[in-house]
Amino acid sequence: MQRGACFAAVRQQAPFTAPRMPGRAALLVLALGLAATAQKPTLTLDPPWSTVFRGESVTLMCSTSHPPGRSFTWYHNDKFFRSTKENSLRIENIKMSAPCRYQCEAPGSGRSDPVQLTISNDWLILQAPYYAVFEGDPLRLRCYGWEGAEVSGIRYYRDGAEVVPFRVNSELFIKQARTRDSGKYQCTGSMKTTIWISKEISPIVSISVQELFSSPVLRAAHSGDPIEGSPVTLSCVTQLNPQKSDALLQRFFYKDRRALGEAWSSPDYHIPVSGLQDSGSYHCEVQFSSVWKQSPELKIAVKRIPVSRVSLEVQPLRGQVTEGERLVLNCSVTMGTGPITFSWHREDSNQALRTETRSSQRMVYEISAATETDTGEYYCMASNGNTPAPSPRVKVAVKVPVSPPRLTVSAAGTWATIGDVVEIRCESPRGSAPILYRFHHEGAALGNRTVSSRGPGSLALNVTSERDSGTYSCEADNGMASGPQHSDPFHLSVLVPVSGATIAADRMGPEVMAGESLNLSCSVESGTAPLFKWLHNAQELAAISGLGPPTAVGNTLYFGSVQLGHGGNYQCIASNQLSPQRVFQAPSEILAIAVIEHASSLVVPVTVSFLFLFLMGVTAALVFYFKCWKKAEGMVFNAQGRDTRLPAQHEPPDQRLPPPGSLGPHAEEPSYGNVCPLEPESGDVEYTVVNIKKRSGDKPKGTLPRDNEEYYVSYSVFPDPKPTWESAAGARAPEGKSLPDSDIYENVPHL
Repeated sequence: MQRGACFAAVRQQAPFTAPRMPGRAALLVLALGLAATAQKPTLTLDPPWSTVFRGESVTLMCSTSHPPGRSFTWYHNDKFFRSTKENSLRIENIKMSAPCRYQCEAPGSGRSDPVQLTISNDWLILQAPYYAVFEGDPLRLRCYGWEGAEVSGIRYYRDGAEVVPFRVNSELFIKQARTRDSGKYQCTGSMKTTIWISKEISPIVSISVQELFSSPVLRAAHSGDPIEGSPVTLSCVTQLNPQKSDALLQRFFYKDRRALGEAWSSPDYHIPVSGLQDSGSYHCEVQFSSVWKQSPELKIAVKRIPVSRVSLEVQPLRGQVTEGERLVLNCSVTMGTGPITFSWHREDSNQALRTETRSSQRMVYEISAATETDTGEYYCMASNGNTPAPSPRVKVAVKVPVSPPRLTVSAAGTWATIGDVVEIRCESPRGSAPILYRFHHEGAALGNRTVSSRGPGSLALNVTSERDSGTYSCEADNGMASGPQHSDPFHLSVLVPVSGATIAADRMGPEVMAGESLNLSCSVESGTAPLFKWLHNAQELAAISGLGPPTAVGNTLYFGSVQLGHGGNYQCIASNQLSPQRVFQAPSEILAIAVIEHASSLVVPVTVSFLFLFLMGVTAALVFYFKCWKKAEGMVFNAQGRDTRLPAQHEPPDQRLPPPGSLGPHAEEPSYGNVCPLEPESGDVEYTVVNIKKRSGDKPKGTLPRDNEEYYVSYSVFPDPKPTWESAAGARAPEGKSLPDSDIYENVPHL
């Protein structure tokens, strides 16, 4: 940059003239000047802002310890700019907008630190001091408009946050700056001219409040705690900012928050001969003007002659004590002066069991009634202010009599079933090991188990029969004077799974006259507390064709008045369970029940002549029917209809019973045959007989013997496709006559 680039005119200020002094004073000034030749001059600005508008003026001042009459050299951006005899230089009407860097130099003193001057072309600027701001210094910031324009509604911000809300003054003044006041500052305001008003925001100005001196640290000249009688020196150490090297710091020392005399200019505090009374917490404070800083606390513990040869004795001897007896731990030292602090410790404990200070070399810790928790390794420690000295470790064993044991069984509740393996556990909540556990069933010994540590003894029981039911108990013994301890009894019940279910009727033969009563019973060969479920035509029992359902009570199914719709195949399923997840079932064989209509239901009032003709027709029909029945060699069931609604469920929770057809051991596939067409020439079939081949043990109970024992009738249905009501009635009834509902059948699943 060319000379004069940051300004338009330079004007010298009036020279500085010093008053005349007496000869001794002049010699003193000369001596001070010679001593200060190595010091830098100080360059200042007037006004003291680091940022000015283009076209404004500023005065540079060079301060030095040299006497007046010397020349001063000025530098601009590290280049020689001008020499003057005066210590000031006026720069007027600054034109350039680039930053300018100034320095000054006095003969034999070197150059001053540079001063940066920023030239702005903005409408609004935030002016901050050009010099470094230290802790305790006042900090002044000015929000300034172009050519001194009026700025209203001024607000200041630090790091984006408003510093003083609703501040209207053009200057922000901080009386005593702190390092926390550092940050990036801006100001905003409204500028008013003759023709417009605009809201402006200044460029960011970084403010750094420098630390005057560092936070002090109090240190001891020696390492470790001092021994009684030795000297102690404490140093309050801090670092003064080099730019404030001439600042005179004052130090204050404190012990336990109490001042130790007046202010010290020296950083050291001396204790010539230390004693126990000099132990405590020390800290120091450093002050310069309004700035105070405090050091962390330093603990000083003046110690006596250390203790040595610490021992621990136990009573009873060898540390063997029964629960409830007295336990004594005696800690002693051979050497050590002053009050001694004794502490007792157990190996598995993080804290001291007891701590006590006495002017004695022996101390006793007593446990009046020892418990099992007092078992372990013990040691004691002794100290008179020095590092505690430990004693050798001593083992203590507290023997505890065994407590009454608790017997538990792994069965579901109090029940088990045949084939289970049940674990019987016996455990005493308290008692020193080893413990011998003995197991009993109904007073008879089952076996023994010995445990060498805390925990239960167990025995596996294979459940093979109901004889394993009964009362179980155990006893625990660890050989102490209290003797064996007995558990409470536990009663175990064995559940026998159901098996061999059979179904039977209270009458001979499978045919029941409509209107009569009928009882079906279900029994099992074996099984504990069985429950019974009834199936009718492979479905769980429910109301049939809207008829009144039979009543199931226990293992019996009661029919108060049998109706035609009750005919069909019956089966019972017996079950019991050990738990919702373990259910046992036994299905019975199938029992076929045929319901025949009472003869009186077919008679209707007619005239005598018509009755004679009707009886003749019935006789011919019966003859034809008998021939067809013999030809089929089976049995035909008549039913008015079948209710296909699903029955209510009576099975154990969370269980699905298998279909009865899959449970029967002798089930056979049925064979179907057409029987008795209405007319020999007609292709219509009146009904169909379903036959099942006979096998050993496969015949349902309650079925009457037939001439031909090879087949028996299971059920009668129409063949597929099923004829409609009209076609069936037209095939069987004379023209103009209706057919009873009992002649209509439907397809149903076979068993």
